[in-house]
Amino acid sequence: MSDPSAEEVVAAVRALRAEAARLCAPALDDATLVAYVAAVVDENERINLTGAKSLAVAIEILAVDALPVALAWGGRAPPRRIIDLGTGNGLPGVVAALFWPDAEILLVERREKKARAVERCLARVGLARIHVLACDGREVLSERPDVARAVDLVTVRAVGDLAPTTKEAAPWLGSRGRVVHWKAGALDAAERAVGDEAARAARLSRVPDVEFSLASGATRRLVTYEAT
Repeated sequence: MSDPSAEEVVAAVRALRAEAARLCAPALDDATLVAYVAAVVDENERINLTGAKSLAVAIEILAVDALPVALAWGGRAPPRRIIDLGTGNGLPGVVAALFWPDAEILLVERREKKARAVERCLARVGLARIHVLACDGREVLSERPDVARAVDLVTVRAVGDLAPTTKEAAPWLGSRGRVVHWKAGALDAAERAVGDEAARAARLSRVPDVEFSLASGATRRLVTYEAT
């Protein structure tokens, strides 16, 4: 994709601001977010990072979809350390970084090529403080033992079912840390039950879901578990 025109960028920023207001998200650097999404769409011509083929579509399915992470975190003190598990294209981790600019952000991606592509996108928009770790989630503690019981927020989008990813993230969470999963609005009851059971086994409790819809009409749900 060629660089978006000034008109496309302005339209994307306006759309993002409107959706942020609709979803009750706090203020963020929307221009940087649009620039990052544009970098992802451009990088997508070399390595598969998203199904979106245009900036407008990518804004909705990547950026707008990530905005309600602020609602799932709740009106608490800003998280200090955040891990985006299975980051893929860097989102929702980048949105979390823009909401909470003082937080340490770690994007975990097991596929080396995708991890390096995300690093290029971050460098292109000057987000040097976000770190990418190219490893499987099960290897995080061996690669970064300092995150054990020291993470406030883990985000999980399009990675797998609730149970295995919750179990994977649980050892990273500090007191009252949260793991937030992106799911379709109509969450499968069996997946919910197994996920809740895995959370209880890991000494996590479920907090109320955040439900929202995209402009396309697709319904979404954030399922959140909190460490005791």
